[in-house]
Amino acid sequence: MALPLDPTVPLAGIAMILLLVWLTGGLRSARLADASEATALLAAPETGFLAADIAVSRTGDCAIARDGQGHLAMVFTSGAKLAVRKLQRGDIATVTLTPQDDGSAMLAIRTQAFTHPDFVLRLDQAAAEDWRRRVTEMPA
Repeated sequence: MALPLDPTVPLAGIAMILLLVWLTGGLRSARLADASEATALLAAPETGFLAADIAVSRTGDCAIARDGQGHLAMVFTSGAKLAVRKLQRGDIATVTLTPQDDGSAMLAIRTQAFTHPDFVLRLDQAAAEDWRRRVTEMPA
């Protein structure tokens, strides 16, 4: 004996799950508070990157750091978490700098990585030019 199935019941259940995820903050994305937060993430034991210089994007979703030997690492948002990636010279595909009307510049770094290959930082014009140079002159 087949029971009739109301198609609105599964849809209502899905809507309820999505509402609960939204209400509990499941759709939030992480943001970097400042350079000290990015420095701490980079220095964590699993990364061990000691930043000598660091720049945090005005948008708070990305930071770039350089150690004493000129090697680079990125801190970036990945959903509700912050992630870290060390960069090697061969990882960089392109680096572009786009001046903005407010005196800032967008520094876009495209990597060869499969996941999260692009990093975009909004920095002061001079800082963006300095970091573009550092990325293109990164040691092997």
